[in-house]
Amino acid sequence: MRFGIIADVHANLEALSVALKVLGEEGVDQIICLGDVVGYNANPIECLSIIMERHIPCIKGNHERHILGEKSETLKEDTDKVLAWTKNQLKKEQYDFIVNDMPNKMLHESGFLITHGSPRNKDEYLLKLHSFVTNLKLMEEKYPDIRICFHGHTHLPSIMAKGHIAQDFTQDTLVELHPDRQYLINPGSVGQPRDQCPLTSFGIYDEDKLSFQFYRRPYDIATTQEKILKAGLSSRLAERLALGK
Repeated sequence: MRFGIIADVHANLEALSVALKVLGEEGVDQIICLGDVVGYNANPIECLSIIMERHIPCIKGNHERHILGEKSETLKEDTDKVLAWTKNQLKKEQYDFIVNDMPNKMLHESGFLITHGSPRNKDEYLLKLHSFVTNLKLMEEKYPDIRICFHGHTHLPSIMAKGHIAQDFTQDTLVELHPDRQYLINPGSVGQPRDQCPLTSFGIYDEDKLSFQFYRRPYDIATTQEKILKAGLSSRLAERLALGK
């Protein structure tokens, strides 16, 4: 089977539409979302509705948990304001979906792990090499039969395994995976890339060919920015989209 892997949509309808169009053209068997469907941008209802209507398996990200009251003390003020605005926008069916149908972690029936932060902690940012090494060791001990853990949260596309480190994916890139290695794979962010590349980021996992294909595609950033400003959200959030940071 071939799986479309998306993460950190962050209410960016324009970027999500492009990602889903490409995944549809590629004929994936299933799309999976790694959390943070809401936050930062101005279309939380529309993006959640797409996830719901298309029956896309999706876990909670820290932004969904924040809306449910699990707030982080390190959250920036403008992010907190966006999430308060988002909560007021959501209808009951979307709120209930977050509560009842978005777990914090998922073990897919095809044998891979889905988390937002890391295998160790649902909100851990996998940024430093030590964190990757520690989580790969945890996978080896706790999930010895799991080959891949898909994660998001950092908005930085990457593939990590023992003896395999790759983090520069600013264009379409196919990575062949080794059957005897365990991997941590981040597809990057659909709705707010932070690797200094403003292109939306997502990927396809082919379990038969044992490969992961990164995709980077342009989307209508100007429209997304206009929506942010029209909603009265922080101009900083609009500006960073064009910078990919």
